[in-house]
Amino acid sequence: MTTSDFMEEQEVFDLLKKKKTAVWRLRKERGFPEPVLTYPSRYLRKAVMKWIEEGGVNRSV
Repeated sequence: MTTSDFMEEQEVFDLLKKKKTAVWRLRKERGFPEPVLTYPSRYLRKAVMKWIEEGGVNRSV
C-alpha cells in the first residue's frame, strides 16, 4: 500500500464535514470503517469511499 491508500483523520473530517465525536458515532451506529492505524489515526481510503457510495449516513446497518 502507498500513503495515498490512507486518509488522515482530518481529511476524513473535512470530507464528511463532521467532527471527531460525530465520526466516532458514525463508526458505532452507522458502520463507518474503523481506522487501520490508531496513532495517528488513518483510514483506508477505499473503505471510506465504499461506505459513502453505499449510502453513508443514510445506509442501513
